[in-house]
Amino acid sequence: MPIKLMAASRRRPGLTRADYQRYIEFIHGSIARKERLKIDSYVQNHVIDGAFGLLSDSDYVPKVVNRDGVVELSFNSFKDMLATLEPEEESDASQDGKFFANEPTNIICMVEEEEIPVSAPLPSFNPGLGVIEGVGSLKVLLYIMRDEDVFPEDYYQYFREAHEAAIDKAPYAKEQLRRCVLNKRSRVNDNDAEARAHFKMVNPPVYEMIITQWYDSIEQAGAFRQYFEALQSYPKKFANWSESFFLYTKQIVIIRDTPKDQ
Repeated sequence: MPIKLMAASRRRPGLTRADYQRYIEFIHGSIARKERLKIDSYVQNHVIDGAFGLLSDSDYVPKVVNRDGVVELSFNSFKDMLATLEPEEESDASQDGKFFANEPTNIICMVEEEEIPVSAPLPSFNPGLGVIEGVGSLKVLLYIMRDEDVFPEDYYQYFREAHEAAIDKAPYAKEQLRRCVLNKRSRVNDNDAEARAHFKMVNPPVYEMIITQWYDSIEQAGAFRQYFEALQSYPKKFANWSESFFLYTKQIVIIRDTPKDQ
């Protein structure tokens, strides 16, 4: 069963965001290519901007600190993921994180992808805006914290209802959204000792759903905001928005064997 590991991190003290992103792309990325092991694909998402919580959270003390990057490591099976995170011989990749990341604040989630159909997957005119044909260059990652009073099974159902309602209330987003993926927390996440050891996290928050959306460019960020506000206004409670956050990112492909138009 294919599985994807998403790891969100922030830069270590003393680094600018540019320092951090340059390091993970050119140094850490090169290590990953050299020590590929069982990685099927590896994508970095470099954060441009983002927001946490609600405007009404006047006394908000965030449990989640700002993020500077999110990496996505895909594997053909859970066994392959374990073999990569905890290889028989110590890897340079597992020791490299301390040079760019504030490792105790890392957040990981092992997920399974579910494609959500969109109304306008292909723009009528897109001269090189997308990193993949038909997919825009602005990638938004929305981390939604489940409300503790909502059962996980209901949580996913309520989100799909809220998503459909939000798309109907957000015509700009409906017109501009090129792709939408629901990343659902996999049950194997409960056996994440190897991942915790590799990424050196300390008591990370648990996110059971991460939504990924693509738009043509940063100029369409307003389309996402229209969708996001409509999603938050859905009357049926399913999310803790004070502990949720979203990130505007630029996607950087480190390892992908498929043709450029795939």
